[in-house]
Amino acid sequence: MSNFSQVHPQGMLAVGLALVITVGSSLVAYAEKILTLQEALSLAQQHSPVLKASRQDLQASDAQRAIAGGAYLPKVDVTETFTNTNNPAQAFGLLLNQGRFTAADFNTTTLNRPGSTENYRAAVTLTQPVYNGGRERLGLQMAEIGQAASAENFSHVQQRVLFTVTKAFYDLVMAKAVRVVSRETVQIAEANLKQIQSRFKGGLTVKSDLLQADVRLASLREEAIRADQAVRVAAIGLRHGIGLNEEVDTEKPLAVEEGRTLDLHLLVSRALDQRPDFRVLSAELRKTQVGVQMAKSAFLPNFNLQTSYELNNTAPVSPNGSNNYVALGIVSLNLFNGMSDQAQVQKAKANEEKVRELMEAKRREIEVEVVDAYYALSAASGRIMVTQSAVAQAEENLRIVGNRYQSGLSPVLDLLTADAVAQAEENLRIVGNRYQSGLSPVLDLLTAELAFNQVKQNRIHAMYDLQLGRARLDLMIGEFHQTGQGDR
Repeated sequence: MSNFSQVHPQGMLAVGLALVITVGSSLVAYAEKILTLQEALSLAQQHSPVLKASRQDLQASDAQRAIAGGAYLPKVDVTETFTNTNNPAQAFGLLLNQGRFTAADFNTTTLNRPGSTENYRAAVTLTQPVYNGGRERLGLQMAEIGQAASAENFSHVQQRVLFTVTKAFYDLVMAKAVRVVSRETVQIAEANLKQIQSRFKGGLTVKSDLLQADVRLASLREEAIRADQAVRVAAIGLRHGIGLNEEVDTEKPLAVEEGRTLDLHLLVSRALDQRPDFRVLSAELRKTQVGVQMAKSAFLPNFNLQTSYELNNTAPVSPNGSNNYVALGIVSLNLFNGMSDQAQVQKAKANEEKVRELMEAKRREIEVEVVDAYYALSAASGRIMVTQSAVAQAEENLRIVGNRYQSGLSPVLDLLTADAVAQAEENLRIVGNRYQSGLSPVLDLLTAELAFNQVKQNRIHAMYDLQLGRARLDLMIGEFHQTGQGDR
């Protein structure tokens, strides 16, 4: 029997799955879309389900405007009614409407006991509103204010979505930058470990130095794994924030860009003028004011016109019938409605006062948000200057310590991590013996590695906070849609 026939079916299945996964991964990688920030924002405008849902609110407000405008137009109804009755009064009236009443129908026996009388009535009725306390006009005003509120709410949702996409974009950019630093630090630690191993074999260093280097390298490799994980999660977050189904990646690295001098008081003033969520409340206030007038209109008279044309026959299509019309002018006045009208006015006024207080609360909230965003951006700008010099110092420190260690002038600092527990425990025992022997540790190679890694990551986070801080400040003053990416 050939070797191929001896292959276990499960083994063949595993090979097949591996091929599928490999091909699938290649296709995903090939289909990956590389985006700039502007491209990501543009795609979000088209594909974001949140924005699509918000656009439906705009259409609904337009429909509500059309509904309110229809209150001025006449209402036309067509009715078809079949009646079978032996009620004397109704039978008498049906005969009159059908034009079949004769002198014989005045017989008292016939009048009192008319028997079964049938009627098919087809009617067209037109009702034209003329004046109803101004409710048609007020309803139209409320609908137009609702349109304005929906437009402002869409702007608010749009800015929030674009900010979310911007944050997701920079999350991915930062995660990729952190991954680069993590891998770079692992490479440095590996090189240092080789150097320490060489010195240990030559009897120029003790075992604790070697164990510390092993522990440190294990910790850095774990950090690099977490950095890879963060990149994958950030990529998915950006894809779903935009609303795409395909894989995405970023093109723009983190960079420091020049910013403008900003005036805090001017920013607060601009925010109160431009924030769409504040303007939504302003529209709601106008709407409640119209609502008070609407409630008061219940005390005003109503006047409407109505006309009707009808056919009355003994059958749907029959010559035994007649037609007639009626034209009416209807005036009505609400004299008493169980005090509910007064209660409606009180309710409308309470809603107006509620929105006023909400506007005041929102004004205070906006001021706090703008101040917070302003100082966060200022702090990020300051951190950029600090980390810029720190990176250069850490690189120089790492070079000097490496040279000193190579020359035997610097031992390894007693630094442990939670990983590689067995090595860490042995290292602690040996270091303890060294300490008892008076071999006090000083600034060493591993500390330089740690400092180098830390200041580079601090630099990345500072640049991230700067970019995101600009975007957040634009969002807080209601101008994010104008800049597109938070640049000032």
